[in-house]
Amino acid sequence: MGYNTYPSYHSHLSSAEESAASLGSECRSNRRRLSKKRGKEKKYAPTMALSGDFEESGSLLSIKVAKDQDGSRFIQQRLAVADELWNDVYGNFIVQKLLEFGTDGMKEGLAKRLRSETLSLSTRVYGCRVIQKALDELSNRDVASLISTFKGNVLLCLNDHNGNHVIQKSISILFKMAKESRENGEDDLCTLYLESIDPIVEEIIQSVELLAKHAYGCRAVQRMVEYAIEPLRSKVLDSIIASQDSLLCHTYGNYVVQKALEHGRPSDRDAIFKSITLDNSVIKFSKQKQASNVVEAMLRLGDDRQRQQIVQEMLNCFCVDHYNVTENAVLSMSKDPYANYVVKTALKVLQEGEQRDRLFSILLSHQADLEEVPFAKHIVAMLNTHRQSGEEDTAMVNVEDKK
Repeated sequence: MGYNTYPSYHSHLSSAEESAASLGSECRSNRRRLSKKRGKEKKYAPTMALSGDFEESGSLLSIKVAKDQDGSRFIQQRLAVADELWNDVYGNFIVQKLLEFGTDGMKEGLAKRLRSETLSLSTRVYGCRVIQKALDELSNRDVASLISTFKGNVLLCLNDHNGNHVIQKSISILFKMAKESRENGEDDLCTLYLESIDPIVEEIIQSVELLAKHAYGCRAVQRMVEYAIEPLRSKVLDSIIASQDSLLCHTYGNYVVQKALEHGRPSDRDAIFKSITLDNSVIKFSKQKQASNVVEAMLRLGDDRQRQQIVQEMLNCFCVDHYNVTENAVLSMSKDPYANYVVKTALKVLQEGEQRDRLFSILLSHQADLEEVPFAKHIVAMLNTHRQSGEEDTAMVNVEDKK
């Protein structure tokens, strides 16, 4: 009996199973190829594993299988028993593509499976990517259902390197959905979305100061300020303002205060302005690494009155340097590693007028000294530009006079 008389294995498979078998073969081939590359270039292995040939060819094959009627059923059956795909270095790409290109039925099936896995996957390296993709691709109701499962575990996720990204995305997506529903007059949907996000909001509001000082938690608080709708946004802002004194000079907290300046209410800007100007504290805060960021933001985002009062303090105050020499605060700030950025911002945002002229006048009269200070190089560059601009204006006037 010749070899050809034996039936091949693939002759017993449906078209969907053949495609799936081909997908498996392609996966194994790519694994072997990546394995060989790792042997030669070990230090590049993580990048190759995440963005190598498998991601492209494997995803395309999974899309082909998913769009076939039998293939769709085949994959759904396999997903029912293949939990390892969620957090697999390769399998997560397949699940993401199914979420993006799969049929409505497949997405519904994936949504049901993910509800019981949302929390565990959110804190895993590849699983968190699947959850974030699900938040982008599933129906609004399914998204709300997934997010509601974080109840009681929000702080756990916010303290996690992977989970905090899922919470941030949950905040931005669900509040956008709630805002659109409210604007469209769909009050029932808006209520549903707000009830789903409520567990996240409550845990954040109860721990705003703690989270604002955390490397990951501060990001979630910032997303709340950016995307929350009223009255929830006001609750978050109230908590930030109540804690601002301890946040101004904090490594992470200062970013939360800046976000409150950018997206907060006029009353929030007034409260922060009062804190950084109380007892002539502008110079002190400007020379502090983290608080200087807030002073800069206040110059950019405050109103004209607030901006002018900050600059007036800079012009009127004096500082004593290391050699016990008294000099204008503007000069002292220009030589400081952090306060020099405040001076530079002031020069940028001030409108033409007396204050701006005084600033340039003080700095130009000491330009030679500033050129010797590394931290003042940006200001010196601005002085040169200003001087050149003034000379060009004078030349233009002389030309006009001659005419």
